Amino acid sequence: MASSEAIMPKPETLYEEEHASRRLVLKRVAAIAAAILVLLFFQFVCPVPEGLPRTAMSAVGILLACIILWVSEAVPFIVTVVLIYFLLPVTGVLPYATTTLDDGTVVQSVFNQSSLMVPMYCLFIFAVTAAVMATPIPYRAARVVLKWSKGSAAKVVIGLMMATAIFSMFIADLAACAIFVGISLSLVEANGGVKKGSGLGKALVIGIPTAALVGGIGTPLGNSSNMLCIGLIESMMPVRVTFLGWCIANIPLSLVVTFLSSLWISKVFKLEAIRPEAMEAIERNLEGVKGVTTQEVKLAIWYCVAFGLMIASTWVPAINSILVSFAFTVIAFLPGIDLLTKEDFYKNIPWEIIMMVIGIQVLATGLMSTGVATWLVNTVFVGVEAWPVMLVVLAMCLVTLVLHAFIPIGPPVISCAVPIMVAVVTAVNAAAGGTVINPGLIACIGGGLGVVSTFVPLDSIILIGYEKGWISMGEWVAKAWMPTLILFVVSALWLPFATGFAFPM
Repeated sequence: MASSEAIMPKPETLYEEEHASRRLVLKRVAAIAAAILVLLFFQFVCPVPEGLPRTAMSAVGILLACIILWVSEAVPFIVTVVLIYFLLPVTGVLPYATTTLDDGTVVQSVFNQSSLMVPMYCLFIFAVTAAVMATPIPYRAARVVLKWSKGSAAKVVIGLMMATAIFSMFIADLAACAIFVGISLSLVEANGGVKKGSGLGKALVIGIPTAALVGGIGTPLGNSSNMLCIGLIESMMPVRVTFLGWCIANIPLSLVVTFLSSLWISKVFKLEAIRPEAMEAIERNLEGVKGVTTQEVKLAIWYCVAFGLMIASTWVPAINSILVSFAFTVIAFLPGIDLLTKEDFYKNIPWEIIMMVIGIQVLATGLMSTGVATWLVNTVFVGVEAWPVMLVVLAMCLVTLVLHAFIPIGPPVISCAVPIMVAVVTAVNAAAGGTVINPGLIACIGGGLGVVSTFVPLDSIILIGYEKGWISMGEWVAKAWMPTLILFVVSALWLPFATGFAFPM
């Protein structure tokens, strides 16, 4: 009898769970209702500015409704993507079937407006991530950092942030963040740190996710949003954003921003001294990481050859970086190579993100086709053609930063920001009669400020650190803003110069 009572949940527990479930349902219903109202307002009520078709307002309504659904997670991300493919033709933004207009212009079907190349490229990124996660390589890096720090708390913060950023350039930033947050907090706990009391704990739960986000900018492999930006800008403007060009422009940016951010974070918190026994405890945990394994050697050769071919695609267009990613994803599973198992591969693929990338591509095409982005630029950025180039770049960076402050998910921010920036750069270059602003700059701003925001812990990567409970929301808001500001300043100063030689026109 006693055992059956122990198994049965308490009535108050059942009530709390039912109450929480009802609240969640109400929040989802409210979000769906808000999305529907926004969509109907722009479709039927919102005045249409002069010179724009009603479909322009429809496209804006669909975008805002999707953002509401994505941010609230009222329905799965994939369902929202399916909704995009339904709503764009129903509202007349894009046709179901390829159509020839009276003037002879051919408008492609909504199903032909997004390329599967970018999502397929993402599969290679996640294959690399799964393969690296199956080896002790990240733990080797952590061990090197801890030895280098010699017990200095500031050096631990700086070293682990730099290691996280470097790993995030070559594997998915989400995975890099999860690995190094775990390693970092094991050190804090071994040191006797107390949640919301340990300065070292606070510094690391802000620093590691920040480094993962910023490091993910460095190469096209670091974040799926990088490839989304590249795909969008190449489809909208006459520029080729090469693999090597992206690395030339963004690896220095990532390293500098991460280093400056680590200095800020190590200074703004009062870091407690790290006891020798804590360092010894972590060293014992990493003692098994000895000797290079055959799997690591195979992984290094596989990755270096793939990376080298992607760089070579800069000079040999026949070596397409997308095709390289396809081929090496297959090679990873060949008998005798076996870099990862089917189970590990499937476990590391965020299908919702891949589907969101597909939906964002077609949604951005719909926005551009209606002319709403051009109208917005002509209305808000009046006389932008006469602005100094630096002011234009600052404005584009600021618009992207502000959008991300209100929209916590990267791809929807990119879907808003990239069409606006394309319209701005097109107007400026047309007025100048040449290339004053390199279009590749748009992709870099979108991949940076469109993805990185540390103002509040809402991004999925930022949440990996925040949800561990080592810092309060108030202290996060008060002290975590600086890395985003550093990225804003460095982007505005470096990218106009770097993209000029990284992406020659």
